[in-house]
Amino acid sequence: MRAKGLRDGADTLRVRARPQAVVLTLAKHAPVFTVLYAPPAIWAAISGAREMAIALAIPSVVALLIYAIATRKTLPSDLRAVEAMASVALVFLLGALGAVPAFVSLGMPLLDALFEAMSGLTTTGLSVASDPDSWPFAAHVLRAWLQWIGGLVMATAVLALILPAGIPTRRLGQVGIAEGDRIASTRTKARQLLVVYLGLTILMIAIAWTVLPSWKEALVLILSGISTGGFAPRSDSLASYSTQGQTIVMASCVLGAISMVSFAFLLRGDWQTAWHLGSVRRVGLSLLALAVIILALAAADTLADRALSWGLYLDLVSALTTAGYSTEAMPLGGSIFLIFLIAMLLGADTGSTGGGLKLARVGLILRTARHALRAPSMPERAVAPLRQDGVAVEDTVIVGVVALLMIYVMATLALAFHFSLHGYDLGPSLFETISALSTVGLSTGLVGTDLPTDLKLTLTFAMWLGRLEFIAVLVLLAPRSWMKGP
Repeated sequence: MRAKGLRDGADTLRVRARPQAVVLTLAKHAPVFTVLYAPPAIWAAISGAREMAIALAIPSVVALLIYAIATRKTLPSDLRAVEAMASVALVFLLGALGAVPAFVSLGMPLLDALFEAMSGLTTTGLSVASDPDSWPFAAHVLRAWLQWIGGLVMATAVLALILPAGIPTRRLGQVGIAEGDRIASTRTKARQLLVVYLGLTILMIAIAWTVLPSWKEALVLILSGISTGGFAPRSDSLASYSTQGQTIVMASCVLGAISMVSFAFLLRGDWQTAWHLGSVRRVGLSLLALAVIILALAAADTLADRALSWGLYLDLVSALTTAGYSTEAMPLGGSIFLIFLIAMLLGADTGSTGGGLKLARVGLILRTARHALRAPSMPERAVAPLRQDGVAVEDTVIVGVVALLMIYVMATLALAFHFSLHGYDLGPSLFETISALSTVGLSTGLVGTDLPTDLKLTLTFAMWLGRLEFIAVLVLLAPRSWMKGP
């Protein structure tokens, strides 16, 4: 029992998650799993990959049956945030588990299949496949589709289920988690962002088709690109494609790194609001900063073993957008190695399909530091709230961002230490750790079939943590989420 003096005020107000509410929420959203498995199952069946088709068809049918059983039941009117978070975390876990048999049908060991499925659904792109070039193309469709749906879930379901009503959701005219019918709210928001997501995907596939060898490769590369996933049908990622092809694919990753809400307003013709949200501006300035940095490093002759090239810039863009595509081998040292680490750490913007700490959050942390430095020089009774994009930032938002940063740092140190126990050098260990936690997918070569079993498990968990931005998974696993407060 905790000492009474260690309890804080929140303990007396804490509510627990109700397992029945979480199960019902998952059942109400069971068609998501059919959407996840059915299209690659159909592709596999048509292309003759019979075992894979069966492995994907079974969970598709099971999901429909579960939905049919739950369709007449209603969610409780007081669905709690803790229950919504647990539900979204379970969607990713169950979604990855359901795809495991399909990867096993390709000859992958069970653990490797779980790693590959989790990497796909979390839009990470790290792979332990021994010979993906020998796979039937249906397997590449599966990986790309997992990533595309994983990106869509992050852009829609998380916005509807986890985030409280904020400026973007208010302007879209939607209700928050504590208002109205939960399923209707989720579907309404999802439809708006789905139009954007689908539209960007179709547009980029059409463009990529003109410069890539085939429409099939354009399809899987853009499905992975717009979701900032990074799985490619070739084992060398983008290295063997033309410069034009590499550029178009990376352009899709940049679009995926921008908040989908911004594109929703652009679709409405509301350019002013789209710009005011700041996502386009943040991503654009970050890309410009990367260009300036590598030019400065080249001028100072500190690029180590990397030559100044367009491919180097694309790889850095891949790191920043957390896409994970690469045109060359990753650096193992020098200033450019540090830039890659920082880019992966920062990540894409909030509301996008990308991972990392997110540009908006990093900007908020910097503004908070500046605000704290200015506070002593302000008049005693002055009211000067911290603002971002012209809007006053609530204290709870700042607390949440700081907590996320601390959890990220602690998880990075713990995972890097785990690598060190196996004798790996600190630099590559940090690279693989940040790549997994930020759902990037770039690798210095440590991740592969010969990676120790415990590290595969740890990285699988890290990808799940990073995709759900830690809090949802920790809420799901914390005993306190399921027990009543004191």
